[in-house]
Amino acid sequence: MFKKIIEQIEKYDSIVIFGHVNPDGDCYGAQVGLREIIKALYPEKKVYLAGTGCPRFFKILPKTDLIRDDVIESSLAILVDANDLSRMEDSRIRNAKAWCKIDHHIDTGSFVEGPQVVDINANSACDILTRMAIECNINISPTGATALYLGILTDSARFQFVTDYVSTFKRSEYLARCGADIKTLNVLLAKTNENSLAAKGYILTHYKKSEEGVIYIVYTKETLRNLHLSTNDASNMINLLGNVEGYPIWCSFAEYSDGKVRVEIRSNGPIIQPCAARIGGGGHAQASGAQLEKLDYKVIDDVIEDLNNTLREWRKS
Repeated sequence: MFKKIIEQIEKYDSIVIFGHVNPDGDCYGAQVGLREIIKALYPEKKVYLAGTGCPRFFKILPKTDLIRDDVIESSLAILVDANDLSRMEDSRIRNAKAWCKIDHHIDTGSFVEGPQVVDINANSACDILTRMAIECNINISPTGATALYLGILTDSARFQFVTDYVSTFKRSEYLARCGADIKTLNVLLAKTNENSLAAKGYILTHYKKSEEGVIYIVYTKETLRNLHLSTNDASNMINLLGNVEGYPIWCSFAEYSDGKVRVEIRSNGPIIQPCAARIGGGGHAQASGAQLEKLDYKVIDDVIEDLNNTLREWRKS
């Protein structure tokens, strides 16, 4: 499965691993985990991590790197947890010498730059990379095991969204045996602050809902400023709405300081990825996102109606 990726890696002495915009646990975990896999196979290679990573985990996992332009220009670029160069947080990926991709999102066919491994049935990019470590017959470092477990844990919403529990738990066992710091990860993920508590209160008192069964929340930049909450942190609380019974689709619209809007859409049944794609986004069948150019309530109403139609069709099937 990974032969062409391995062959591409073997050609280059310098490798830069890129993550997507608004990196999450799976993106950052995949970057760190892949670096540890490459270093185990080829200790002499230089491997760098681009982007900002996830600072909340820097207590137990490495920070990303400051990378010079000339290093990127002479390196193989590997994009993880995203389907296209345009989704990368560091746009300098386009300046790399060559590319390859490892991802689990619905493939748009837009990546044509090099070899790729795409498995849309995988729960996370880290799940795919754990398979790579096992197939390469290496005992990944405790750092790599912790990073890969982070991605599996967070992208499955702590094993809520898993298609194959037996395989997922077998791979998790492998990571545990390699020294994944599961206890510390759980402690870090459980921690909250007073700003988050206030935001949860806001969500539970200001959500909106459609008669068809879509529940959603809109955050203006003024609201987020008053809550002392970042756009990304607010968007990452999306699954709080998923706990409300009777609403198979839930979503959030959060405005950035520059006026653009991050959209997150989730489902426990209907396939909502096409709805995200229609507003320029994408992702998984039941977990997708997009970005709007501005906070336009007419556009938000149109998105909700599109999701209503999705629910109607789903109930007919």
